[in-house]
Amino acid sequence: MADIGTFPKITQVCDQGQRNARSVKAGAAIKAGMVVAYADAGGSDTVVPHVKGTTASIAGVAAYDIASGAWGTVYLNGAIVYVANADDGTVIDAGAVVEGNDNEVGGTVSAAANAATTAEGEEYKNDLLGYAIEDIAGGATGRVMINIGVTSRNIGP
Repeated sequence: MADIGTFPKITQVCDQGQRNARSVKAGAAIKAGMVVAYADAGGSDTVVPHVKGTTASIAGVAAYDIASGAWGTVYLNGAIVYVANADDGTVIDAGAVVEGNDNEVGGTVSAAANAATTAEGEEYKNDLLGYAIEDIAGGATGRVMINIGVTSRNIGP
């Protein structure tokens, strides 16, 4: 299984909950349906495509394409949105907790890692986006209910 190489075009991002949104400034070019994170630099209310382990915490999902430097809209908790599965061959099952992925295209998701499988002494951290409400085929798009959360702990003695 491999990471997708390009972010797919998502024409309808929000399925339900259009009012659960806020305005943000794009710190980089953002595509509709991308999971976005707060920018480490660039000022308040600035977001960039999320890449696990590289960017700050998840801020939401982009409602539409946003040019770098422009203001746009992101969906927040309670909205049901279409997002892109980071892996071209792994299905995300309905009901799975979904997190931002480290795919280089940015803004993609995968099923969250299980803390019980993290090796002793490793830090365990998830930037959780929410829950898949349908199966999302590998390399495809599907619906997630946004319920942003961050979990973190050290596994060890």
